[in-house]
Amino acid sequence: MISEAIARQLRRPSGLLGRLVGRGMAWHNEFAARWTLDLLDVRQDSHVLEIGFGPGVATEFAWKRALRGHVSGIDYSEAMVEAGRRRNAAALPAGLVDLAHGDVRALPYAADSFDRAFAIHSIYFWSDPVACLREVRRVMRTDGLLAITIQPRRQWPRRPPADVFTLYEGSEVADLLRSAGFRDCRVEAYPEAHRLPCDCILASK
Repeated sequence: MISEAIARQLRRPSGLLGRLVGRGMAWHNEFAARWTLDLLDVRQDSHVLEIGFGPGVATEFAWKRALRGHVSGIDYSEAMVEAGRRRNAAALPAGLVDLAHGDVRALPYAADSFDRAFAIHSIYFWSDPVACLREVRRVMRTDGLLAITIQPRRQWPRRPPADVFTLYEGSEVADLLRSAGFRDCRVEAYPEAHRLPCDCILASK
């Protein structure tokens, strides 16, 4: 089992250990980030929201695809907000990116703001995922596309503490999305599961 200390740092990195965990996230999530953005079909004029951006790797990939659009992000960890801003420092003054400390339960954005939204390895920590997904849906435009990328429960060699993480199968996330009002839900598995044991669940508003 993953220790509770590490699990809590994965949920909300802080301090020196949190910075080390963030570096591990940056390395571990690169393939998942590129794959998720491919499936999400981020375009040059897309307005994108990332929930739980961590060290900002996927944020960087996103704004480099959306050079005539905009990328916003929130993260529950102040340490990761600092890390994400450092990684994306070139895009911040240009107005391509804004990154903020925040909570998915109360997004600081107006309704109908984004045509793309995604979360990579963060839904595990949402205490009321259907309510959180409804809030994400609120800030998305009609026909906007959402991607939730997870490591399926069956693919975890060491289970994290259940009081910190909630693990899912892709089909379970699809059910949560439907309960939150999303439509056309589908589960995509990474084509090389031995390399990246991830599912990406896509749904439209």
